[in-house]
Amino acid sequence: MIKAIIIDDEKNALEVLEMQLNQFCKEVLILASCNSGKEGIKAIKEYQPDLVFLDIEMPHVNGFDVLNQTKNFHYKVIFTTAYDQFAIKAFKFSAIDYLLKPIDIIDLQNAIEKVKKDSSFYNIDDKIKLLLEQYQPINNKQKVALPVGNMVEFFDVDEIIRVESDSNYAHIFLANQKKITLSKTLKEVEENIKGEPFFRVHQSHLINTNQIVKAVKGENAYVVMKDGTTISISRNRKDEFFELFRRI
Repeated sequence: MIKAIIIDDEKNALEVLEMQLNQFCKEVLILASCNSGKEGIKAIKEYQPDLVFLDIEMPHVNGFDVLNQTKNFHYKVIFTTAYDQFAIKAFKFSAIDYLLKPIDIIDLQNAIEKVKKDSSFYNIDDKIKLLLEQYQPINNKQKVALPVGNMVEFFDVDEIIRVESDSNYAHIFLANQKKITLSKTLKEVEENIKGEPFFRVHQSHLINTNQIVKAVKGENAYVVMKDGTTISISRNRKDEFFELFRRI
């Protein structure tokens, strides 16, 4: 059996991959399913898996952070990602396997076969080093590019207060009180923004942490944004969120 861990902050993606593995890849034993990079690091250290299915774009602790913080644990990795031409180029260059979302069952089975046949199972450090050299997410960027209608608009980071999910659409709320609606899921917008100062506090809400007026702890934790909106912090995001602001 191949002992595996799944790490993905998107609940639906996590559940679908777990179902696919259970139904179509009987040789894989899922030890843990983790919905954050922080939980994933803890699970890798606890279970020491043979294989990790790893999402790249996760808030606060992304896939590369997970790799960097578990360097001493020998496992194979298969990245799961939405289409990103730079990431895919890096995967191919470094010879690390990846699966594009939504994951095709045949592609998944082929990836598992590669894991079973790969004689360099415990020697992927050089591949990971190459990957990190080829692909570095750009955090703290000054501009954010978003597809609005038939064009791309560029916004200063702090023009964006928050992003709210609405099924297959995302509403962008700006500091000038305007709202822009994109025909993109919140996950797709989050992957485009790539990291800080944006944080996914809830399945339906991505916020700019620079635009927070106050954050309230407790069982029903929430934040108040500069536009006056109150947004709940989900239980599974709460610890990770307040860890960003230890002095509060």
